[in-house]
Amino acid sequence: MKRRNLSALGAWLLALGFVLQLGTPSLAQGQSLTDEVRSRQLALMRAIPQGIIVLPAQSEAKDMEQPAWIQEPIFYYFTSLATAPGAILVLDAPKERVLLFAGNVPESFGVPLDDLHVLNRSDWAEQSGVSAVLPFSAFKSYIQTRLNDGVDTLYLDEPRRSEPNEVPDGMLHVAGFHRLWRQSLESTFPEATIASAAPAIDALIWVKSAREIDQLRKNAAATAAALRAGMQRIQPGISQRIAEVAVVSACFEEGMDGPSFWPWVMTGPNAHIRQVVKSFYSNTHLNKPYENGELVRVDVGCFASGYGGDVGRTVPVSGTFSSEQAIVWDALIAGYQAGIRSMKDGAALEDITRAAQEGLKAWSTLHPEAKDVTSLMTGPDGVAWHIHGVGIESAETALPILREGTVIAFEPMFSLRKDAYYLEDMILITKNGTEILSEGLPYDADAMHTFLARNR
Repeated sequence: MKRRNLSALGAWLLALGFVLQLGTPSLAQGQSLTDEVRSRQLALMRAIPQGIIVLPAQSEAKDMEQPAWIQEPIFYYFTSLATAPGAILVLDAPKERVLLFAGNVPESFGVPLDDLHVLNRSDWAEQSGVSAVLPFSAFKSYIQTRLNDGVDTLYLDEPRRSEPNEVPDGMLHVAGFHRLWRQSLESTFPEATIASAAPAIDALIWVKSAREIDQLRKNAAATAAALRAGMQRIQPGISQRIAEVAVVSACFEEGMDGPSFWPWVMTGPNAHIRQVVKSFYSNTHLNKPYENGELVRVDVGCFASGYGGDVGRTVPVSGTFSSEQAIVWDALIAGYQAGIRSMKDGAALEDITRAAQEGLKAWSTLHPEAKDVTSLMTGPDGVAWHIHGVGIESAETALPILREGTVIAFEPMFSLRKDAYYLEDMILITKNGTEILSEGLPYDADAMHTFLARNR
């Protein structure tokens, strides 16, 4: 779910410099939620001091199939407003002024929802820490006035995944939240330069506050429980959908607001990543019965208070790995744990990958019978040691250097013939090491066999 390209590297390094110069305001202790939001707003404006940052809220009603309405994550991060549909946050960096433009009164089935309108909620205005709340109709004139004043750049966030290619070349787009906003601003203010605020935003959300870490601890514990619930339902002949429902139910039973994404519990050929991603266009979500001998990719997350979760394991449908599967799994675990041991404040992601590879190689020297398999795992088509952030989204952009307060998901992946292997934990980076937030999950093959034998 990465959303940035390498051309943004210099921009985010500059933004990170601003954040560090300000003393990482998101880590400040003892702040109220409103003060914390204000410090984020100030840090972003000082990271992008020459322009106006436009961050719209989600304006569309939820789909009937969604479990709940979900606020646009970046708008939420800079306002703490979990609702406020259709509002626009404007950060006027040259003036260090933050404005909230109220959206139109939302409607549902023709019913006006006046109590969800920002102008009717003084508590929302106070909570979001803005300088003023203005009518929706004032947005265009405000931006035009500031452009006339000589501010020539409008900054927008970017999508976390590629948005749909839904029209032939040469036509205006009809879908894609971020793309449509850019298209509208370009059309309305042709004299403005439209630029990306994403590198500066990524630098801010990379380091979590104490409040965020506390919430992510809760999410990780709930996600681990949901993962265990899904693992317990996997057995031959059971439909994938049954395990999915077990995961979602467990998220709610653990006090969460729901899943942070619909569970991935694909089995056999569908567990390979190139097949897994087809689920986004599959009306069955690649559903099939579990079969003996297959491995299941169990990749799940629980969502609460605007924050996500993301944890996973590989589960043998039969309850036990085959001899070759056990070798691959234990080798993967060895490299994984070596990678975790290398994590600390200031560690580079490339060094973690190197440590994981060396850990896998060290394991292979102790298990000469695994030489043929582990040589494939360390080769050019070997294990992908993937890392991403976890926070207001279950998969945030990973920056190259870990910082104290960063929360990541470490998720190596490897495919060998018909089998796909994967595991993942939520990990808090501390000054000298790590804290595994998703505790209580099995690691090596013996631990997996024991868990499944006791819990099915």
